[in-house]
Amino acid sequence: MAVEILTPVPVADLIARRRHGRYYATDGYLSSDEVAHAWPVVWHYDTVVRANGVDTKRASATGTYGTTTWTEYRAGDVQRVADAIADGTAVLEPGWRRDTEQGQELLHQARREERRRRARALAFRSAASLLVVLACLGFVVFAATH
Repeated sequence: MAVEILTPVPVADLIARRRHGRYYATDGYLSSDEVAHAWPVVWHYDTVVRANGVDTKRASATGTYGTTTWTEYRAGDVQRVADAIADGTAVLEPGWRRDTEQGQELLHQARREERRRRARALAFRSAASLLVVLACLGFVVFAATH
């Protein structure tokens, strides 16, 4: 099973690519998308973060629709782990990698589970919406006949 793995991008390059006027993680930290570019061989990021002692912090923003939270990753730790992945010293199980058979199988399984979870959530929201519409129609019919 041949899988093309992109070349890792050094953390300093990721930070240098940031464009003015766009939101990025706090200075000294990276977003999950940036971590993905630094560790392209990894698919199970949270596990690798914990196993290799990457410092993280929760960030949040409050807007019209409520508060959104996300995780930011200390840039120095991400680079340390990227270097360790490159020289084979990182704590990195085969199931956490994109370039192993076991990792590919676990990645596909995780994607299937995520699709099922989203389908169940959509079905639940659809059923709830249908019940609201039927209740409103029932109320209109009741009000019109009495």
